[in-house]
Amino acid sequence: MELNMKDNLGIKDAMTYNVITANTDTNISDIAAIMTEHNISSVVIEDQKVEGIVTSNNIISKVVSKNISPQDITADMVMDKFISVNPETSLIEASSLMIKNNCKVLLVIDDNQQLKGILTLTDIVRVSPELIELFVEETNIDNFVDNEYSSESDERLEEGVCEKCGVYGQLENNNGQYLCQECIDDKLSEE
Repeated sequence: MELNMKDNLGIKDAMTYNVITANTDTNISDIAAIMTEHNISSVVIEDQKVEGIVTSNNIISKVVSKNISPQDITADMVMDKFISVNPETSLIEASSLMIKNNCKVLLVIDDNQQLKGILTLTDIVRVSPELIELFVEETNIDNFVDNEYSSESDERLEEGVCEKCGVYGQLENNNGQYLCQECIDDKLSEE
């Protein structure tokens, strides 16, 4: 696929430089407040070095959906490992890395292991909307190759927020409720 990108943009042209961070012992309630205050969907967890990242999806899937009090859970209990790139990486390389690792956020870390910024899918599309074609094409190729669902079940799937756990993703109508596959599996194991 050939993309016409202006001046071969790098991640320095798109990344956010002022990264919001928290410590591993910060409770999830405080992290959610930080996300709300700054209108962001992820917080980098950093003590002496970058340890991981907590996303709004982590909070929903690992705390809220399990009815666990966010005051009782700390960042180190729910954070994900992170994928990082060097500040000199091109946007195309960063986009490919996101697709390969099925992630929406990359941490920008220099050769001295210092956090320099954060790059999100939104940042990429904001400065180079033509890269969305790469994500769409790669998704279509993956769906064709993986063919995880039959074409019959694809027609029944919709995208949205699961009515049981609140996680955004592919949904299926299950007895009048739109549920994600994990909640459908949980429901079947309970029966």
